[in-house]
Amino acid sequence: MRDNTMNNILIGIKDLLVYQPPCQPPPFILAETQEEKDKIDGEFFPPASVTEGVRELEFMLNYAKSLEIFLEKFIKELRSKENHQVVKKNKAEFEKIQTEWAEVKKHTMDDHSIDGVYNNAGIGTSIEQNQKILESIYQLPLNKDVVIRQITISDQPKIKVMMVFMDGLIDKKIINMTVLEPLMFMENIREHVHGEDFISFVMEECLPSGQASRVGSFKEVQQAINTGDAVLFFDGIGEAVTVETKGYEHRSIGRPTTEQSVRGSQNAFTEVLRVNTALIRTMLHASDLVTEMLPIGARGNSNCAVMYVKSIANEELVEEVKRRINGISTDIITDSGVLEHFIEDSPLVPFPQTLSTERPDRVAIHLSEGRVAIFIDGSPFGHILPISFFTLMHSSDDFSLNIYYTNMLRLVRWLSALLSLLLPSLYLAISTFHQEAIPTELLLSIAAARAQVPFPTIVEILFMEFSFELIREGGLRIPGILGSTIGIVGALILGQTAVAAKIVSPIMVIIIALTGLASYSIPDYRLASAFRLSRFIFVLLAMSMGLIGVACGLLLFIAMLCSLKSFGMPYMSPMAPRSTLGGDTILRGPVYHQKRRPDALNTKDQIRQKDNSRSWTKNTSKGGKDHE
Repeated sequence: MRDNTMNNILIGIKDLLVYQPPCQPPPFILAETQEEKDKIDGEFFPPASVTEGVRELEFMLNYAKSLEIFLEKFIKELRSKENHQVVKKNKAEFEKIQTEWAEVKKHTMDDHSIDGVYNNAGIGTSIEQNQKILESIYQLPLNKDVVIRQITISDQPKIKVMMVFMDGLIDKKIINMTVLEPLMFMENIREHVHGEDFISFVMEECLPSGQASRVGSFKEVQQAINTGDAVLFFDGIGEAVTVETKGYEHRSIGRPTTEQSVRGSQNAFTEVLRVNTALIRTMLHASDLVTEMLPIGARGNSNCAVMYVKSIANEELVEEVKRRINGISTDIITDSGVLEHFIEDSPLVPFPQTLSTERPDRVAIHLSEGRVAIFIDGSPFGHILPISFFTLMHSSDDFSLNIYYTNMLRLVRWLSALLSLLLPSLYLAISTFHQEAIPTELLLSIAAARAQVPFPTIVEILFMEFSFELIREGGLRIPGILGSTIGIVGALILGQTAVAAKIVSPIMVIIIALTGLASYSIPDYRLASAFRLSRFIFVLLAMSMGLIGVACGLLLFIAMLCSLKSFGMPYMSPMAPRSTLGGDTILRGPVYHQKRRPDALNTKDQIRQKDNSRSWTKNTSKGGKDHE
């Protein structure tokens, strides 16, 4: 007994002192070769090509079985009846089998899309074959989102119907009331079953849905299912019917968050494409306002809406926009900002070449000027094109406020843009290379404030700029009301502590704070970001060459802006090249004096309003005199 106790004690001491690796499950390592990907824990997963080959063999076997059954039935009837009657009776069934064989041969050809589905295949006449193709496309029964529902309609004769939809994207009440219920009570269809236009009969007589269309390929079927529509397949018919059944949850219409307005509209776009186009139509009641839908993304297959006013927009501009969108070759595009990078003229330039907005009223105004708007499903922002640099400096409140107050605000914005771009570099150049340009009293004050700062001016600027960007980014990422609170508190504490610790001078805190506030005064967020990036380049030029470097950088900056184009339109229009001013470039003129649309757009109709748009001033009073 004593020996067992001692052994247990020694074993416990050994376990305590001697290292033993922890008992953990083997780590997961992502396979790098195809053989390792195909074989995990002894199980074999066939590649997509093998799976598709199996599907094609199944189609051929099903055809062979149906042909065998038909031949047995045909031989049996030949032995019992007259040959003429048997051939006439089975002619339609034999033609159906021939059609199925042609479809099988087409499926076995190379008509797959890049994601391994039957993208270019036509819809077959056999429901079983169509179901197997859909199972191959949507990875059924592994995928639980896609629902396949088979029903039988009518009694004489009975017709098999297959309905396919994506659960979560549809409204079940719409499906039950406008699709299933009308189909289940179909009658008097005997004369239409073997006709040439059975699909039209079903759409006109049996489906009360607001939108229904016929499709003939699985590419169209996938587009309908993936966007929330239900698709109906009929046995013996080589076409399908798509029914509008969208009913997925989405965010309601709210107020603009990035383009707030004092007196303008308070509606903002949502993530639903059709809601956004409807919001524009509530602002612009034009019958020739055209909305074209273009699919983009080989895998995502998202809808992109191109909107323009047919009687105003330049046709070459519209065709160029559609050409660029149709020329995009990528898997998926879910944001309008990503779409912009694919279609803009100079994607490597930080300055925006389209106007991004979440306000329907701004889109309506620019559409009436002859521009084009593009939207993508899933993004609450739209893009207006083409634009100029001056368009980005305009605000949605410019036409809602008094002309004098608006022009004062515009002057403040232009001054803010210059301060945001040049203020740190000018201070660095003057304080380092051109001290004689500073008044003596101010120079002595700056020298006294910097007497105990151990770092040069360039280090102060970079440190404060980095701190300001850090506070800005932190305030954006912190959720809720804490973001703005922490940003304000962090800036106050950081600035005061840095000055107290003699790391930076007080005037540097003032300059960086003024520069940051000036960048917030620029209406377009992307333009303000481009100015912030350019500011660092000007700081480096000022550090190396002083005011000469700033002047050279400013000349290159202006030359770069003048060389840009936004969908064929000069970026600095109407200033460079010089064209007809429309009364709304740097300053805004009276609304009733803006008679022409922007000259650089080359619209079909250049006249916006009559020479005397305030015609009421020419009306004759009762006394026979004019008001003017």
